[in-house]
Amino acid sequence: MKGRKTLLVLIPLILLALLAACQAAAGETIVETVIVTQEVAGETVIQVVTATPEPAPPTPTPIRIIIEVTATPGPIIAEPRNVALEWPASMRLDESAIVRLTFNPDTGIAQAVVESEGAEIASGEVDVKHYPEYDVRAAAALDGVGFGISPAREQVRLVTEGEPLEWRWTITPSHAGTQRLNVVLAMRWSPPGNGAVVEREAVVYAKGLAVAVETAPILTGRMMGMAALGLGGAVILGWYTRWGRGGSRRGTRSSKGSAPLQQVAPNSDLSVEPALGMHLSPEERELLGAMFNRYGRLIIEQEFKSGYSGARALLARPIHADGRSDAHTIVKIGLPAAIAAEVQNYERFVADTLPPVTARIQHAPVIQRERAALRYTFIAEPGRTPASLETILKTQADPRLLWKLFDTFGPNWWMQRHPYTFRLGQEYDRKLPAHLVLEPAAGKGRPLDGRTAPQDIHFEIGEILTPAGFGAREPREGQWTLMGEPPPGNPPLRIRWLAGTPPKDGAAGRVVATRTSFLSETTASFDLCGLPDPLAQLPALLNETVRGTRAIIHGDLNLQNVLAGPGGMVWLIDFALTREGHTLYDFAHLHTEIIAHVLAPEIDHPRAWLEILRDNADPLLRAVQEIATRCLYDHTSLREYDLALALSCLGALKFANLDAHAKHLLHLTAAWALGDG
Repeated sequence: MKGRKTLLVLIPLILLALLAACQAAAGETIVETVIVTQEVAGETVIQVVTATPEPAPPTPTPIRIIIEVTATPGPIIAEPRNVALEWPASMRLDESAIVRLTFNPDTGIAQAVVESEGAEIASGEVDVKHYPEYDVRAAAALDGVGFGISPAREQVRLVTEGEPLEWRWTITPSHAGTQRLNVVLAMRWSPPGNGAVVEREAVVYAKGLAVAVETAPILTGRMMGMAALGLGGAVILGWYTRWGRGGSRRGTRSSKGSAPLQQVAPNSDLSVEPALGMHLSPEERELLGAMFNRYGRLIIEQEFKSGYSGARALLARPIHADGRSDAHTIVKIGLPAAIAAEVQNYERFVADTLPPVTARIQHAPVIQRERAALRYTFIAEPGRTPASLETILKTQADPRLLWKLFDTFGPNWWMQRHPYTFRLGQEYDRKLPAHLVLEPAAGKGRPLDGRTAPQDIHFEIGEILTPAGFGAREPREGQWTLMGEPPPGNPPLRIRWLAGTPPKDGAAGRVVATRTSFLSETTASFDLCGLPDPLAQLPALLNETVRGTRAIIHGDLNLQNVLAGPGGMVWLIDFALTREGHTLYDFAHLHTEIIAHVLAPEIDHPRAWLEILRDNADPLLRAVQEIATRCLYDHTSLREYDLALALSCLGALKFANLDAHAKHLLHLTAAWALGDG
């Protein structure tokens, strides 16, 4: 076929050449031939149009033969993609785990990142062909004997050039031993808007997985007693089985120095002496008596506001019965599950990562009833009371402390980053208020599935709902936060339950507020000085795809979690929310904190604040922004940081400890960050 095409092309060319030769000899006519090529579907096609020249005049006249080609569809685009598959190499029979498949644009930088500790990961590269006038979809399926798999059905996604995709499955083993799974990823091409009509399909990736499933351990009497503690006990049980049975009262230490939560008999003779105006509940006193049971006195000198989780961070000085004083220490008191998670985060992200000036966990965390506590080291010098960053900045707005913070912890945390493409809601939805607020109600309402994507819920105030599938439950000041299972690529659905106890199965609740109604009511009287309301953009913002970077972040970098000590040193406490996440997350949070707690009391009017923003006039905020600029994915654009800052400011509107003036400035800052500035 190819030879025939070539012959068909050459014959007219030969004829033209002969004609040109004859005319040149007879009338010295010059014939010029122009050939236009057009690439169609990867092949070069040459079309030749022959023309009969008019009789040549007596003098030589060039004859130009124009060969035109009719326009054809554009070429096929082959987009390189990186496929990464993560799965558990081993698990227990009583556990569940996640299998994750990512399908990201190939940036030339390795993107195979392990999300779960101890997981296996495999990666490869494929080319996705985008045919003109066809949609391409990616269909992923996971199957295997011996596992419960959710979702069980095939998951199909529309492939858009340059946009990453992700699939997640929850697997629960039903049999012990080595079990096998199989994952298949196929591309399908169909007419636009009609994904049901598949004209072509190709498997681009397939892999078999082996998972070693171990039998669950047998509970001993001591372990069953710990499990009886409820939610906290369940977490403690996980720690206990990890560190092993037996050991001393302080527990068996790991190679990294941490230990499981321990039940210790409190010292009833310990004299706990809180600072003037500080209140400690009987349960907290009992917990301190267990943690410091070998001392005679415990002086609580001050309290650091440890975020907004309800936990307490106390600066304490333990004194022996003979009057000898030991070094200052920081005591963190919170829910057992939160304390256990903090110890785990510390071991994973802090112990071997941050420099020695970082606060270190001392001894084994202790549990008493429904509360637990741990101890951090504290650096101090005689005659000088240590202070939080908030206290210092309120008296001396020195940006050098912010740079000191970055220079101390940046090399091991924020600067060790890698490319990360994500929807903004995956990282920042957690900052915003709950999606729904429910109060207990009689009867049976519409079902509310915890696996629903937040953007897919549409309920009105006053509706009766019956929530189900909200496995994570966290108490908050006489209320409960219920969290569902996050759909792939989406944040989890969160609801606030207005009762002292969590809802039982089948319990109904009345919608008393939505995220939209809460934020609208909070900001109703705020003057935005002519800027567009950022709340109107919120749904689109949460769905916006961001190209940024991912690193270890503190997760709650508020001004009370940064402490300053001798020699101008700064160090961090409270690692309850430490994780891998968007690198700019911490800086946006710190930026918001400085506005709300340091600058807002000094600003008289919102328009004066807008002028400061436009002129970039505040040295503290300028320092934070310059630090964040060093961590941008694209150093030519601040859009990545502006989005993070706007969502952080809007998220802070939910905090009851901020007055209306501070919230007004935060709302205005979000509007300015999203506008033209």
